[in-house]
Formats: sequence, structure tokens, C-alpha cells
Amino acid sequence: MNGLLVKYAELLRVSVIQLYYQNNVYRQTLVQPELDIQIIPTQDCINIMKRMSMVFKNTDVNGGFIVLANVAGTNGSGNDLLRFAAKKEDALTFLMVLKNTDVINFDDLSAQPVSDNIYYFSNEVTDAAALRNNLHLSKNASGVDGVNDVIKKSNENYHFHAAFVILPNTAVVKHVLTGQTINPASLITQVGQSDLSFNLSTFPFGKYQLLINNLPVEDFYYLGKYATQPVFGVIQLSLSSTLPSNYRIIEPDRSLAAAKPFYNIIFNNRQTLWRYTIQLQTNSPLYLEMAVLSAPDKTDFINKLNILTNDTTITFSRTVTTDTEFVFISNSPLLLREKYFTTGVTPDVLNFKLTKYIGDAGEAVVKDHLPYAPTSNLDATSLPQIYSDIFLTL
Repeated sequence: MNGLLVKYAELLRVSVIQLYYQNNVYRQTLVQPELDIQIIPTQDCINIMKRMSMVFKNTDVNGGFIVLANVAGTNGSGNDLLRFAAKKEDALTFLMVLKNTDVINFDDLSAQPVSDNIYYFSNEVTDAAALRNNLHLSKNASGVDGVNDVIKKSNENYHFHAAFVILPNTAVVKHVLTGQTINPASLITQVGQSDLSFNLSTFPFGKYQLLINNLPVEDFYYLGKYATQPVFGVIQLSLSSTLPSNYRIIEPDRSLAAAKPFYNIIFNNRQTLWRYTIQLQTNSPLYLEMAVLSAPDKTDFINKLNILTNDTTITFSRTVTTDTEFVFISNSPLLLREKYFTTGVTPDVLNFKLTKYIGDAGEAVVKDHLPYAPTSNLDATSLPQIYSDIFLTL
């Protein structure tokens, strides 16, 4: 009896890296990993994978996914051939849904995000130095940028306001993958300004470009039926054989290179200035100790009061002093982390301690093991500086 042999080979892998976490992927627990970002193939992606006999699987261990493809036969070099050919406009598109909103605090993303933007990652990257097993989908190899890696999102009604006059028949919107163009549903011009409106309801979702006089003016992403969902980002992987060789998924002869593409999206952890605000109650030992000092002794006492750490690279300065309040700010930004350790050959658990009489024989710790900066208390009102606030009462 003859059997049907169906063979699948790895097509590609994607990994989402978050440097905030100790394992660079997710918060460590005693149970199953709980990823901050859920990756879901779109319906169009599912249709393409069905047509080409592909299999998608989430891989929690690296925060990403793997795609396998049905192959049949090999080329002259012994590399697998896809059983079903891709069309030139085919792209596998995946939605990134944020499950943990704290990500926007501890990852180095825009401190003041725009509500109508989403993150957009594509393998249409030109970087000849990127290795096949370490291909960044962000524009910069160093990781995601909260400005460069975002794109405006749109529902079926796309609008554009211009502070200049747009002449009739000079503006179109183009679907980047297919090259399909759309004429405006309306053009209103008054007082030297223009407003364009396009109806995308009958067109495919994806990346579009507004062209005026054949010149690109704005890129945006039409989410189609996903416009009402909490989409954090989009990953779009083109199957075109004309991509640069290191970023290419499928070769021109429909083969899969021996070294499969391994894409990554790196979210760097945010750096902030740590700001400790310490309130003194009138019955606290520190308040009572200062209350009996003469003015010169009190000044000397305050000048020798600071936050010390067991890491010499981290220092603080006092910025506010009253009888009941002290504010100490780190002299340089600190990376937010899941767990904190000292730098050096033999790392130790990082310890912040409020210390008095610094440098004197009577140097003593007022309070040991001060809390680390919570990821929720960010102050971005003084950009580019971002503060992490820690409030204590003694």
C-alpha cells in the first residue's frame, strides 16, 4: 500500500526580546510563561498559509513564533523546494496585542504615545551586516524606536489635512503590497488648505501610502476589521524573492536556503532618573534628631545625609530639603530591570540605603534596602528627562 509522504520544513522564526526581563523574554514565574505581547496571524495570513500549506506555532520560550512550510523535492544544491509557490504580493501579517500595558513604561518606547499610531515591523529592511540568525525587524539594529518604528493607523475612512492647496486628480492612496491605487472620495479646499478623504472599505488591509503629485506624503496602516481591536503593532513578512538575500524567506527558484531567517524585535529597557521623595513625620527618629541641633550642626547633618548604594557607579544628589521632606535624584539614568544587581565581576543584589553622617566616624544607616523604582510611577513632564518616583514616609 502506497502512503502519501508530506514533509514540512522550517520557513522562518520570529523572536520578541524584552531586555527588561532577566531572561530577556518574560516575567519568571513558577507556572507557564505569561507573555506581555500576544502574536496572532491575521485572517489574510491564515488564508495564505492554507493556500501554501504552512503551519504557524507560537513559541513562548522566545516570545515569538515559528512558521513551517510544505516542501517537495530539492534544488541542485540540495535545498528544499516549496510545494506551492508564493505570489509576488504575498506577505504573512501578524497582529501584536498588548496583554500587559506596563510594557509602555518599562520598555524604551515613546513616553507620550500617540493614540492613532501602532508599531510596524517588516522584513523589508536593508542591512547587509545583519546576520541570518539575527535579523532585526526594527529600523535600527539596536532595537525598537518609539518614533521611527511607528506608523499612523486608519480605519476604513482615511483623512488627510494639508496646509496647502491640493489640486484635483493629483492625490491617490496606494496599497504598497499590490500597487493598487485609490482615488479620494472627497477633496475640500478652502482658505489655502485642503482636506482629503478616502473610503477603504472595499480594499485590502495593510500598509498604504498617500501620494500627491506622485510624491510620497504619508504612510499609514489600514487595519480593516481589526481597527476596533487593541492592536499594539503589526509584523509584516514579505515572501518576495527580490528582498535582500539575508532578509529573504524564499529564494527565486522557490527553494528555502539552508540557513533559515531568524528575525527579532528587540525592546530595550527604559532608562530613568530615580527620584526618592522622603517625607518625615514629626515623631520620626530622624526628624527628632535634627530638631535638637543648632543651625550650623543641622546644616552639617543634612550635607552628610544621602542615599548610598553597594554599586559605586550609582550616586545620588539631594535637590530638595525642608524640615519634613528630602528629595534625592540619581546623578545618571538607571535602566529599569526585573531584578537589580551590582555591576562588576561578582554581582550582588543592589541595595539602596539612606545614610547619615557620611564620611564621619559615626556614619550609620537610617533605612536599609530602599524600594526599587516601580514601573508605574513615571514622570515624563520634563522631556527628554524621565523620572521614576519612589515615595517613602519615615
